[in-house]
Amino acid sequence: MTPPRAPSIRRRLLVRMLLPALALALLLGFAGALVIRNVVETTHDRLLDGSVLAIAERLTVEDGEVSVDLPRVALGMLESQAQDRIYYSVTYGGALVTGYRDLPGLDVETLPLGVTTHRDGIVRGAAVRIAAQARRVYGKPDPVLVQVAETRESRQGLERRLLAGLALAELGLMGLIGALSWYSIDSSLRPLTRLSDAIDRRAVPGAINLQPLDVAGVPREALAPVLALNTLLERLEQAIAGERTFTSDASHQLRTPLAVLRMHVELLRRITPGEPAHAAAIDDIDGAARRLERLLAQLIALARADAGAAATDAAAAITDLNDIAARVVTEQVPHALARGGEIVLDRPDGAVPVVGDAFIVGEILTNLVDNAIRYNRPEGTTVVRVRRTETGACLDVEDEGPGIPPEVREKVFERFYRVATRDGPDGSGLGLAIVRALADRIGGAVTLGSRAGGSGLVARASFRAP
Repeated sequence: MTPPRAPSIRRRLLVRMLLPALALALLLGFAGALVIRNVVETTHDRLLDGSVLAIAERLTVEDGEVSVDLPRVALGMLESQAQDRIYYSVTYGGALVTGYRDLPGLDVETLPLGVTTHRDGIVRGAAVRIAAQARRVYGKPDPVLVQVAETRESRQGLERRLLAGLALAELGLMGLIGALSWYSIDSSLRPLTRLSDAIDRRAVPGAINLQPLDVAGVPREALAPVLALNTLLERLEQAIAGERTFTSDASHQLRTPLAVLRMHVELLRRITPGEPAHAAAIDDIDGAARRLERLLAQLIALARADAGAAATDAAAAITDLNDIAARVVTEQVPHALARGGEIVLDRPDGAVPVVGDAFIVGEILTNLVDNAIRYNRPEGTTVVRVRRTETGACLDVEDEGPGIPPEVREKVFERFYRVATRDGPDGSGLGLAIVRALADRIGGAVTLGSRAGGSGLVARASFRAP
C-alpha cells in the first residue's frame, strides 16, 4: 500500500504568499489598463482638440459664404507612425463647406458653443475618434460645425505597447516575489529541517538514542511539539531503564528459589523414600515452590501496575473502603491464625467512598495486611483501622513486629529492597513497591511510621474523596 503523500509546509506557505500577490497583481493590472486607456485617450483627444481649434480659428465669411483657410499644421499635428487616416469637415446649416462628407453630422443646436466634444464613430468601415466644436462666425446667424476624426490604430498600438510593458513588469515582480518568498520560507524552515535530520539520525537500526533533542534554535512555533517529544523520550528512557532493572532483579530473585528446587530434587534422588530426610526435602521443595509462586504473583502484579500507570479509568472509579477492608481482613484471617496471631478490624459506620478501582484498592490493602501478618511478632496482633479524613479517607495497618528504621523507610518502596532485620527467608522485597505503584496510579499515597506505645510499624494508605 502506497503511503499517502505528506503535505508540504513549504509549498503551502509559498502558495498562500503568492496567491494574494497574484490577486493584487491582477487588480493592479486591471487598474493600470484603465489608467493607460484613459491617458492614451486624453493625449490623443488633446491633439484632436488642437486640430479642431486650428481649423475653427481660420473660419471667415467672404461674399456672404463661410470659408476656411485650412492651415497645414491643423492636420499635420495628427500624423503618427501608425499612419492613421484623418478626416475633417466644416459644415454650416447642414451643408458641407469643406472636407469629407463621410463624417456623421450633428445637431448643432445641441452643442455648447466654443466647447469641443468627443465621440466614437465609424467612417468608411473604420473605427474613429471624432472631435467636434460649434462656433459662431461674424456675419452668420447660425454656428459653424467643425469636426476632425482620426482612426484608432495609433491609440490601439500605444495601448498595446504600454499594456505589454505593464504585463512584463508584473511578471518580473511576481518572479521576484516568488524567488524572495522561496528563499525566506526556506531559510525560515531551516531549523525544522535540522530538527528533522536530528530525529532521522536517531532511527539508525540497532541503535537507541533517547537523549532529549536540543531546543536551541528551535522556532517558538515548533517548541511545544519538541518539548512534548523530549518528555516522551524521557519517559521512554525511564520505562526502558525500569524494564531493564526489573528484568535483571527478577531474574536474580527467581534464580534463588529455582536453585533450591533443583538442589532438593537432586537430594531426593539420593535419599531412600521413607527416611526422615526424604520428608524434610519434600517440605523444603513445597516451601520453595510456594515462595516462587508468591514471587511470580507479585512480579505480575507489579508489571500490571507499571503497565497501567497511564490509565485514567482506574482513577475515576469510586470504591467503598469499608467494604474492601472487611473483605481483605476476612481473607487474611486464616493467614494470621496459621502464624498464631490475630487480626482486628476497626472501621466507622456507613460507607467510606474513595477514588480508585476496587481491584487496585484491594491489592493495596492485601499487600499491606499480608506484610503486617508476615513480619509481626509470634502471636502478635494485626490491627486494620479505617478512618475518614478532611481530604478523603485512610487505612492504617499496625503490627507488633520489629518495625523498619526511619532512615530506610523510603528505600523499602524500591523493588527487591529488603531490610535485614525484617524480611524473613520468604520475603521478596516487592510488596511495598507494588503498593506504592498502585497508589500512585489512583492518586493515593502510602507512608510508614512507628507504632505508638511500643515496637512495630504503621503503614498508612491515604485515598482521595470522590
